Amino acid sequence: MTNSSISPSFRPVIVAGGGIGGLATALALVRQGFAVKVLEQAPSIGEIGAGIQLGPNAFAAFDALGIGERARGRDDFGDGLASARAHQIVGVLPLRQ
Repeated sequence: MTNSSISPSFRPVIVAGGGIGGLATALALVRQGFAVKVLEQAPSIGEIGAGIQLGPNAFAAFDALGIGERARGRDDFGDGLASARAHQIVGVLPLRQ
């Protein structure tokens, strides 16, 4: 199948997972004219208490999707980074003075 033979159809595209990858995929497909259904097992999409680190390439992808500035406006650097092994903190790097 070549790229030129892929086109929106009446059949929906199903994306499994409403995480950052699933939602970015869904957004990109919708913008190409596809009908997209996102399936997520969680009852709602929101913060789960875990942090993620995004590098420059992630923000380049956000820019391509048209959501870069919005994503940058939601960043939170937190107070520090902790390194753990087997549920034991082995190091802390403060990020604020």
